[in-house]
Amino acid sequence: MNIKERKIELRHQAEAVRAAIAEEERQRKSRIICDKVIERLEQLLEPGEPVRWRPTLFTYMPIKTEVDVTPVLEACWKRQWRVVVPKVVPAYKQLKLYEVRSYTDLQQGTWGIREPVPRAKQLFDIRQINVALVPGLAFDMNMGRLGYGGGFYDRFMQQYVRTGLPKPYIIAAAFEDQLVPEVPMGLFDFRINELITESRNIMERSSEADV
Repeated sequence: MNIKERKIELRHQAEAVRAAIAEEERQRKSRIICDKVIERLEQLLEPGEPVRWRPTLFTYMPIKTEVDVTPVLEACWKRQWRVVVPKVVPAYKQLKLYEVRSYTDLQQGTWGIREPVPRAKQLFDIRQINVALVPGLAFDMNMGRLGYGGGFYDRFMQQYVRTGLPKPYIIAAAFEDQLVPEVPMGLFDFRINELITESRNIMERSSEADV
């Protein structure tokens, strides 16, 4: 079985596992996870010295059985941190980022995912992103991430690689059930820096902060 086939098989398994979490339990765990993400963002985004631009979070809009990260957006808005959300460009398999200041800056978009409205301000300078909160189906202890197969986030992160820019700090919010022994990783797949579940924070180099 090649890496593509392994990924397809794991996606099916991971989707089934996440879908099996009862709705009430999913909501409860999502609240715990979001509180922990917000706590980490307070550590990562609060400037200790003057900065050139507002602390900026790049995040996704949750759909279906994903961790509901909308409380994270609300916390950022309350703190006057900038929030940028992607708009999918299917023809070019790209993500374009736009600032959203409230839910009124969002509308139903591609595949039913909420996206920025046309009037939203686009962010062109990816250097301004401090932290990226990314979605995924499965993760492992080596910070491997299994996406949905479109490659949108992998292509976005490749922009940093191609231009020699440092990547933002990459966090994934996931249920403990989404952890797997190993995620098959391709050449252009990116790894995250930290995985936050309802039970613990798992950081790169296998350093863990159990909660």
